[in-house]
Amino acid sequence: YRKLALKYHPDKNPDDPEGAKQTFQLIQQAYEVLSDPQERAWYDNHREEILRGGLGERLEEEGINLFQYFTSSCYSGFGDDDKGFYSVYREVFNTIAKEDSEFMDEQESDFEIPEFGKAADDYEDVCARFYDYWSGYTTPRTYSWLDKYDTRQGENRWVKRKMEQENKKIRDKAKKERNDVIRNLVGFVRKRDKRVAAYRKKLEEKAEENKKKTQEFQKKQREERKKLLQESQ
Repeated sequence: YRKLALKYHPDKNPDDPEGAKQTFQLIQQAYEVLSDPQERAWYDNHREEILRGGLGERLEEEGINLFQYFTSSCYSGFGDDDKGFYSVYREVFNTIAKEDSEFMDEQESDFEIPEFGKAADDYEDVCARFYDYWSGYTTPRTYSWLDKYDTRQGENRWVKRKMEQENKKIRDKAKKERNDVIRNLVGFVRKRDKRVAAYRKKLEEKAEENKKKTQEFQKKQREERKKLLQESQ
């Protein structure tokens, strides 16, 4: 704080005193918040809300409306053209990932979220990674903007704890709803994904081929045993 305050103090910036003054005030406000344990805790728990609108504002951070994609009428055909199945849902999941990245810390944001891919992509190289990740999706959103109570207004520690518990219930409910919506959307998409159907057919054909090979091998063994039995007589 001292280094920044000295650097941006209006007296130290005669070339731009007004800009320095605004920056200096921001530094002071940040210091006041972070040096107060209660204010700091509030900031840590509501960082997204504060950065996106300031205290006192109820943010509607629901993002992309996913329910419109629970119908086959949202796409046309299974190509990679603009209206095609793969383009539409590739954009949907890219949008979700982009929105979620705003709620991730630096370490989490470095993780490369598997993409939906294109129509001709290999299942094992692309699709399997995508569905493994998104089928177990967990939202990074805090939903702190849904809080019913301002814990700073609590009369005592017991009241504040009760406020925090009620706020947590609201947040947890919103997180569960978000996870359920996205996981169900993944299931909806997977059921219609031609790449998944093709891979399933490939596995079935391979299983049938292995079954035939096993039957032929067993038949050959029976014939050999029968032959040996006849020779021994």
